[in-house]
Formats: sequence, structure tokens, C-alpha cells
Amino acid sequence: MASLNRANKLLEDVICPICMEILQNPVTIDCGHNFCLQCIHLVGKTTENLQCPLCKLPVNKNMLRPNKLLASLAEKIQAMDPAEFQPEEEPRCRKHKEKIHYFCEKDKKFLCLVCRDSRDHKTHEVTLVDEAAQNYKVQIETEVQYLGQKDKEIIKEKKKGEGEIQVFRAQVHLEKLKVLEVFKNVRQRLEEEERFLLSRLSWLEQEGVKQIEEYVTDTEGQLTTLRRLTRSLKNRLQAPSMELLEGLNDVLSRTREFEFHNPTAVPINLEKKINEAKARHDSIIETLKQFTDNLTTEGKEDKSAFLNSLDKKDMKNWHLLHKNNSKLPTSVLITLDSTSSDPNLTFSQDLKKASLYVVDSTLNTQAKPRQLYPFHCVRGSPGLSSGRGLWEVEIQGPPSRVGIVGVVVELPQGSQIQNSEPGCLWALRISSSGCQPITNCSIQENLPICLRKVGVYVDYDRGDVVFYDAITNKHIYTFQTSFNKQVFPLFGLLAARSSITLSL
Repeated sequence: MASLNRANKLLEDVICPICMEILQNPVTIDCGHNFCLQCIHLVGKTTENLQCPLCKLPVNKNMLRPNKLLASLAEKIQAMDPAEFQPEEEPRCRKHKEKIHYFCEKDKKFLCLVCRDSRDHKTHEVTLVDEAAQNYKVQIETEVQYLGQKDKEIIKEKKKGEGEIQVFRAQVHLEKLKVLEVFKNVRQRLEEEERFLLSRLSWLEQEGVKQIEEYVTDTEGQLTTLRRLTRSLKNRLQAPSMELLEGLNDVLSRTREFEFHNPTAVPINLEKKINEAKARHDSIIETLKQFTDNLTTEGKEDKSAFLNSLDKKDMKNWHLLHKNNSKLPTSVLITLDSTSSDPNLTFSQDLKKASLYVVDSTLNTQAKPRQLYPFHCVRGSPGLSSGRGLWEVEIQGPPSRVGIVGVVVELPQGSQIQNSEPGCLWALRISSSGCQPITNCSIQENLPICLRKVGVYVDYDRGDVVFYDAITNKHIYTFQTSFNKQVFPLFGLLAARSSITLSL
């Protein structure tokens, strides 16, 4: 029985979940699951945004890692005698050599007829093995349902936590843009102060990146444990009665003891640090307007308070980051590119506002079709081919106003998004009744969120397009993809007398 169990468990470990055959050229994907190289490639060809067939987490097609250990194990199993995987003959009592028919509920032991009538078990509750197994199947099914619900709850919390961290990073980037915009006009006297503030924000941004990795690792680890328990119970449901009951108490005990410990998405100390940083930046902006001479004194106090809050490890990272930040980045803010605009849109002089006063159908008879029909669209400038970008926009107009905000790849002249290849648009359609994430023109889901001002944070290198409420700083939606072309901000209006205004 034991050797059969071991052989079957080994076989389970080398079966591809897609083709259900022994793994051929096994590869491990981002979430840790293993598949045949050819099988996962075939799945990837049918979709642009590849997801794990088992856990549905996003998969980077360029990060398929060959699993040599699993390949070696698969080869050894293929070389094994098939008889090793065949059921053994009906088990017998080791003591009396009789066939086992009964199960003692008190001692949790298998009994033959002689054992049942013995002094050790005569007064105990004894049932037939199959009856006992059927009774415990009900318990196992209940536990499976319980664990399944826990799985869904953890995924929900994980998604929420990841969104909070992404908005935290967007807030850090937003504060960086504010600082750069204010300080560029007084660079000579404020270089030291600006370097400190940007270094702090970069440190916080780095902490945000570390935090999302730690959060994902922690929750994924708990999910792996949960799914391992679930898989163990499901396997028992398919197993013979003897195998189902053997060691069952320990397995059920572990499932009942499992509890999801939801890690903190954004630690209080990081929240405190970004809030302190934001408060400081607002204070600097106001101070610059009134008394620029006060910056030196206040800057020293702020720097001292921040550095004193760091422990030795954080201080070491800070010094390294501060040293590498000696060259200040350039402040590049988004403006509207009127040359890429629908002819019905009009623009403010600073190219921060676009308005749709009246829809003149005669203007749309020209050769150039609307890029995203029926919206009247304009691109933002500059585009993004690396690094991070952030902008906030407010949509104003009548109650029936509808707008679209997002990013789009550069398309050939005269082409339309609807007719282009998948993976060229990641946007949010916004109306007074709610909003919908869309790719090309496919609506992902309906979100009952009323927005007046939306923020868009793009991390080109990570492939993240994050939308958040720019008033409450609450996460709305995140697209996870991979960019292979330059992307541009995209804005669109549908109703007359509506407008969009960039606040950055």
C-alpha cells in the first residue's frame, strides 16, 4: 500500500495540467506551476495577456523557466515498470492475516473480524470500512468547500492589497512631479533641498516596490499551502476507502487549523512617511509663495526628522540611494497634442484643457476616421517608452457626459483602435453612472464608481497601467501587460459641452 501511494504521488507531480500526460520539456511560470513547454506555448498563442491555466495569475511569456529537476523526475517515472502503479491485492490484518472489513471510530484503526470481537475493540463503535469512508467523505467535502471560500477571500484581499500598493507608488510619483514643477524655477538656491526630497520619494518608491513583492510572496505562500491542502483532500475523495481513511485525522486537523494571515499591504510606517512627505511638500509650495528665505531652516528640520526615523538598515539604503540621485531627473508634464486631435475639439492656450462644444458632422467627412469611434479623442504628449508616467484629469460637463482616459500605442496613420491588433489600448470609460475598464473596445467589467477626477499611473517597465480616484486616492483598476511599443496618454469625449482638464 505504501509503495503504491508513493508511486502514484510521484506520478501526480509530473502530470501536465493541460494535456494530462507526463511532462515533456517542463517549464515553470511566474506563479510556480509547471507545464509542458509546448502546451503553455499553445495557450499563449490564443491570448495576448497570458494567464496561468490553474490559478489565473498573469504570466510573462518571456519568463518561462526550464525545470531540469522535474524533467529528470519525469524521465525516471517513464522508465518505471507500469506494474508499480497498479493496485495491490486486498489488504489483510497484520496480526490475524484476515481480510479487513471494519473501521474503529474510537481508535481510528482498521479491523478484521477477529479484531472487531477482541477485548480491545468489542465495546467501541465499529462500522464497515466503506460506510466509514462515506461518512468522512461528507466531512471532506465540507472542508473542501470551506477552503475554496477561503481561497476566494484571499484572492480578493490580495487584489485589494496590490491595488493599494500601486496607488501608494502613484502618490509617490505624483509628489515627485509636484516637487519638480515647483523647484525648477528656483534651481540654483534649492538644489540641495530638492535632492533630499526626491531622494526620500525615491526611497519610498523603492520601499513600495519591495512591499508589493513581499506582499505577493506572503499571500502566494499562503495560497500555495491552502491549495496543497485542498489538493490533498480532493485526491482522497478519489482514493480507495482504505487510502482515504489512512492518516485522515492529521489532514483534517491541518485544514481546520489553516487561517489566512492577511499581511499589511502598505505598512503604517510607510503611510506615515508618505503622508509626512506630502505634508512637507505642500508646506514648501506655500512657503515658496510667501517667504523663499525660510526654506533653508525648514529643510534642515525636515531632513533631520526623516533621517532620525530610519533604522540602520534603512539608513544604509538611504545613503546609497541619495548618492545615486546626485543627477536630478527632468520634470516632464503631460500636455494635449492638438495635432493628433479630432477636429471637433478645441484647446486652451496652455494645452491643458480640451472642450467639445458642438459636434459638427461636416468636419468628420474628411479622410481621417476617428481613432476610437464614437469618441472625439486627443493624444497626450510626450509618449512613454520606459520608466514611469502619471497624469490626473477631470471630466466636466452635463450629467450625460461620457469620457475615456487611458494609454494607447502609436498606430499607423488613419487606422482605428477597433480594427487594430489586441493590446493597443488600456483605458477607463467614465460616465456619471460608473466606469468600465476596456481594452481595444472590449469592456472588462462594470465598476459602480462615480468619478470626477481620475489619476493614471503607468509603469512602462513593469507593464502596469493603474487607475485611481484622484480625489480619494482609492485604487480603481490595474491592467497588467507588457509593452513593446511607445505608448501615449489618450483622452476622449462623447457629449457636447463637455471638457477634460489636466491638473498636472
